[in-house]
Amino acid sequence: MQSLETWLGARGPILAQTLDLQRDVICDYVTRRLAAHYPDLCPNLPAEDPELSQQVMFQQTPHRFHVMLLAALRFRTLAVVEREYRWLWGIVQRFGVERSHLLQQVNWYFEAARTFAALSNEDRAWLTALESAIEQIVLTATNVSAMNVQSPQASYSRTIAPSA
Repeated sequence: MQSLETWLGARGPILAQTLDLQRDVICDYVTRRLAAHYPDLCPNLPAEDPELSQQVMFQQTPHRFHVMLLAALRFRTLAVVEREYRWLWGIVQRFGVERSHLLQQVNWYFEAARTFAALSNEDRAWLTALESAIEQIVLTATNVSAMNVQSPQASYSRTIAPSA
């Protein structure tokens, strides 16, 4: 039975290229979903500062996730994702972003990826496993008490092959 890490090693860079070909449509889909479902998110961002406006936040967040995911796929490790979420959690909370917002963005991204990217059935199954691993990373990174006692071992390390 193949592990997620083994699959990333074999298919990560190829999947990164496939997803990047659909970057705009995937990120636009997530942007629209964020704006429609969370119109009150980050209302204290100053509208007069174009770099900090709510709309820019809705547009940039999916693109940042996309770039982070591509890095993880190209480097063949989810450590990139884990470090990013641990770093950003302390910042985004100040703006009212909650764990549920992060998880929903992950779900919408992978929903769009499955809809718009040309993937084999095997890659679709692994994409679902990858989504679950990233959800686990978000849950771990946003759990303050777990962060204080968690060992440095990756939270996604026990993911195994999906059923075909």
